[in-house]
Parts: sequence; C-alpha cells; structure tokens
Amino acid sequence: MDSYNKRLIIIFSILITLALLVFILNTNESIYPITSSYELGNLVGHSARFIALGFVIYKFTQGIIVSDKKLILRNVAILFIVNILIYSVIFFTSPNITINQFFHPEAIKYFIGYFSFSIAASFVNTSVFNDYRIDLPNTSKPENIIRKYFIRSIFYTLVLYYVFVKFANQLLQKYIFYDQTINYLLVAVITVFFLFLFFLIDRKKNKLERKIVLESTKAETATAQFETLKSQLDPHFLFNSLNVLTGLIEENPDNAIDFTTSLSKIYRYVLEQKDKEVVPIQEEISFARTYVNLLKLRFENSIDFEIEQTNFPETEFIVPLSLQILLENTIKHNIVSDQKPLKIKIYKKDNYLIVENSLQLKETIKDSTGIGLKNIINRYQLISNREVNIEKNEQIFRVELPILTQKNTIMNTQNIDEQQAYQRAIERAKELKKFYTHLGTYIVMSIFFFLLNYFTSPKHWWFYWPVLGWGLAVALNAVKVFAYGSGWEERKAKEIFEKEQNQKWQ
Repeated sequence: MDSYNKRLIIIFSILITLALLVFILNTNESIYPITSSYELGNLVGHSARFIALGFVIYKFTQGIIVSDKKLILRNVAILFIVNILIYSVIFFTSPNITINQFFHPEAIKYFIGYFSFSIAASFVNTSVFNDYRIDLPNTSKPENIIRKYFIRSIFYTLVLYYVFVKFANQLLQKYIFYDQTINYLLVAVITVFFLFLFFLIDRKKNKLERKIVLESTKAETATAQFETLKSQLDPHFLFNSLNVLTGLIEENPDNAIDFTTSLSKIYRYVLEQKDKEVVPIQEEISFARTYVNLLKLRFENSIDFEIEQTNFPETEFIVPLSLQILLENTIKHNIVSDQKPLKIKIYKKDNYLIVENSLQLKETIKDSTGIGLKNIINRYQLISNREVNIEKNEQIFRVELPILTQKNTIMNTQNIDEQQAYQRAIERAKELKKFYTHLGTYIVMSIFFFLLNYFTSPKHWWFYWPVLGWGLAVALNAVKVFAYGSGWEERKAKEIFEKEQNQKWQ
C-alpha cells in the first residue's frame, strides 16, 4: 500500500474516532465540566480508549483494503462456522443450560459479540501480515522479521480486545467482554496458536516460492547465455570465412570468385540455422559436405575428407553449425599441403557423432580466442545433460558430439496443453466434490448427533465433542482445498522439475 492510501486511511480513522468521541461526550454529561483531578484522570483515560479505537479502525480498514477481495466472503464464512463450533462448545459445557436457551436473545448477543471480534481480529492481522510479506523479501534475517510481526500481531489483538471491552459491551448492552487479566491472557494464547499455525504454513509456502523463483532465474540465465552463444556464431563464421577468402585471393583469384558465390549460399544456411536449438544431423552432414567443397576451392587436394555413409533418422539432432565450427578449427590449427594432406573423418559411433582429424599442428598459430569449441561445449551444457568428449594424442584430434534424440519430457503442443488442462480440471472437480461430500456428511452427522443426544440424554450434552473434532478436520480440509489444493507442494515441485527438464535433451 502506498503512502497516499495510508494517509487517506489515517484521516478516515481520525474522523470516525472524533465523530464517535463527540457523540459520546454529548450523550454523557458526567464527563464534563472538569472540576477535580479525578475527573481529569477520567477524561485522560477516556481519551486513551479513543486513541486505541482510532488505531484499531485504522488497522481494520487497512486489512480490508489489502485483503484479496475474492476471498473475503469465503474467509468470513469459515470464521462463521468456526464461531458456531466455539459457541456451541461454550454453551453446552456451561452448567444448568437447556437446549431452549441455545437461541435465546441473550445467547445470540454472545455469539454476535464473539463473531464480531473474530472478524475484526482477522482483518487487523491481515494488515499486519501484509506488512510482513512486504518486508520479508528485503531482509537477510527472516527470523527477525517473523519474530517482530509475531509480537506485533499479538499486541494488536490485545489492543483490539481492549477496544471491545470498552465499547462493544455498550453497543450490545451486555457485558460479554471481561476486563480481567485472565481474559487478556486467554486471547493472547489463542492468538499465538493461530499465528504459529499461520506463519508455519506461510513459511513453507515462501520456501517453495523462493525455490520456484530460483529455478526460474536459473532458466532465464541459461536462456540468456544460450542466446549469447548463438549470437557468437554469425561473426565467428564470417570472420573465419573472410580469412579463407583473403588467402584464396592471393593464391588463386579464379577460385576466389567461385568461393564468394558458394559462400553466399552457405551463409544463408548459417543465418537460417544459428538461432535454432538443435538441427537434424542429416542437414548438418549435407552442409558439411558443401562447406568442405568450398574449402577445397582453396586447398584442392590438400584435404582428405571422408564422411561415413550413414542415413541418420530425422529424430537425431546436434547443435547447429557444430560441424562447420570443427571443420574450421581443423583448417585453422593444422598444416594443410599437397605433401601432407589433412585427413578429416566424420562418422557415428555408439550415440555420438565424431569429427576426427589427423594432428599436424602448425608451428606458429595466430592468436586464437577458442570461441568455436567452447561455444559448442557450452551450448550442449545448456540444453542437455550429456557432455562433449575431446580426445587428443600425437596422431589425431577427436571431438565426440552427443547425438540428441528427444527431450526428457513430451514437447509442449497446443493439444497436449489442452489435454493437461482438461485433466487438471477433472482432478480439481474431484477434489471439490470430495470436499463438499465431506462437508455434507459432517452437517448430516452433526444433526444426527444432536438429535441422538437430545432424545437419549437431554440432561447430559456430549454431541458437541464429535462435532467439534470433526469440524476442525473439515476446516483444515477447507484450507487445504481452497488455499493450496491437495498436493500443492508436490505439483509445484513437479512444475519446477518439468520446467528444468523440458530444456534438456537426451
């Protein structure tokens, strides 16, 4: 909530409090004029009550504003049911009480008073909890934040009870809120219990949410890294191709013209493929053949190129332009001559596509950034759990590229999304049906217990014990279904796992 709205709530609270103060002063002439120190102290105490009232109005209004408007009616209904259970227990455990007194106007006043206090406490603590959730992400010590707002919530609830003691009794014209230490202690104990349960649930929820944010951040970072690596391909290819063209112009100008024409066609392929995550191996093999033919325009018989005759299915992939980068590196780092042809071989072994060349390193190599091979390795790391293997000895240099087949989870399509959404809707409907069946059974059985108790032993009320125990189970089930849903943590964890695994290839 911004400072402007807070100021409006403060002004509203002050105006309401002043209006009530003026009204009570006008109807209670005994408060003034002040003729003694006792009356002065009485006026100061009266003012303190109104300061507490103004504070409660402020927090109550703030709680309404920051509450989820879609859940207000639901939360009020839950509080109503809980208050009925508590009211029933208090009523039937009192001595010398008959069933005819259950709906007596005096008894109804008790219920209205306690229910009003529950509503007020709910919204006052909602404002506290809203401030807690705002401060929590900005602190390095969440336990201190929890402790601070835990104590603050207890204090605000006690101030609220004080306001009800001083004002609600007058409105109800019945003294049902008692200004005794034991009552304040009881309110504090009940508040601690519910706050502990509430903060415990929220702590687990925040822990899982932080995990989701962390995994999402990792995924976004990986995507950014992947896009950066792909952007390196374009200048890397162009730079190396221009180097080849420069050497070709000096050695064979006629072939340089053919090289330039072929380069434009190959560069089109580079532009089309560089932004893809993976490409079919067969396309890369065809491109490798074309690229080697381009290199032969310069080196002619100085390159001995061999590709194993293998038909790769359309379901086998590698990262785009990986073969082109490896072929570039072989030319760049090795001696290529008619007397000592460079042997290059591409073949499949196990679940790898292998690029192998004879090792005849140049004595002096120009500065190398190493972008090419690192680029391939890093792109594989970002989209797959499998690693690029590199082997080097005195005779050969070998790079093994993992052949990727399919993603670990089914790739998302519109039909699959619709099917999954439909399945989730069915599961949610079953979950709701189960809850409402549980609720209906509880209501029917509560009536049955009441009637059984009434007709068998009307002087000894016992039915509220099973009704109370079962009612708490229904309330917890309601929180589970409507606040989080069954298996909420499991579904979120599965969502994180699938989101991460969806980016990985096998």
